[in-house]
Amino acid sequence: MPTTSRVCPACRTLNGPSESRCYRCGRRLPGPLAAWVANSFGGEQLATRGLVLACLIVFGLAIVTDGSFPLAPELGMPGRFRVSTFARFGALFPPLFSPWQLLSAVFFHASVLHIAFNMMALVSFGRVLEQRFGSARALLLFLVAGVAGFVVSLWWYGPFGPPTAGASGGVFGQLGGILGIAIARRDRQWKQMLAQNLALALILALAQSVNTAAHLGGFAIGILLGFLFERERRLELVTQLFGALALASALACVAAVGASMTSPLWREIRQEELLRLSALGSQGARGAKPTTEPPVEPPELESLPIQLPSSATA
Repeated sequence: MPTTSRVCPACRTLNGPSESRCYRCGRRLPGPLAAWVANSFGGEQLATRGLVLACLIVFGLAIVTDGSFPLAPELGMPGRFRVSTFARFGALFPPLFSPWQLLSAVFFHASVLHIAFNMMALVSFGRVLEQRFGSARALLLFLVAGVAGFVVSLWWYGPFGPPTAGASGGVFGQLGGILGIAIARRDRQWKQMLAQNLALALILALAQSVNTAAHLGGFAIGILLGFLFERERRLELVTQLFGALALASALACVAAVGASMTSPLWREIRQEELLRLSALGSQGARGAKPTTEPPVEPPELESLPIQLPSSATA
């Protein structure tokens, strides 16, 4: 029998150690195994910590396989990932679109600066949403907003738009979710919050080459889900359904990144990169002045204006 008080994952009510069901909503409380898993892997912030860990793992694998350490190419600092690395770890390539990129792109970041800003925001907003909605709903809100943001990006920029990646669509979804809570609770300050957030998106769009379409798409979906989750009745069956959907979504994230890593797309791009390097080396060995490759712009926070090798274009 548990010896400490437990928080109901559905309504967030504190229950006594001897209770098997929440006295407020009637939902069955987690057993010892479920409580151990939650406490071992993040307690009440399981979804937030899991998302941060996933992004860090993908970024670490990109550094190891690429051999570079892109600190802040957005600010003109040296070091950047190869184009093939973007493709390998799931960046969204509109001219070479695959459905799983909509999900895998959420977890790939272009630089230390990029991932640092996104993870700080994710932790800040994720903590609020998990305390309010629980881990399952918070995870679903982030992922749905992130995917929706990239769908809007594809629609806005078209099939020949720039490659893009990053968690900002989901992060803006979290921000929208907090605003949705305020709207559902009829907080008089929700209009002020909306104006401030739209102003933030505008400032980011003007200051950096970011994917504004993904930001606004994720933000809009976040408002909707935050509103619906706040107004929802916490029924046990519904909570169990959301838990199953969250688990399925987590597995889909792993599958999406795995599909990108095993896709022939990045191998074809890498082969083209090696051929270019070989050609440059041959010209240098003959004493000729090497021709330069087409310029590759530093990846920005969300929009990556990278010129693809000619053989990879559709």
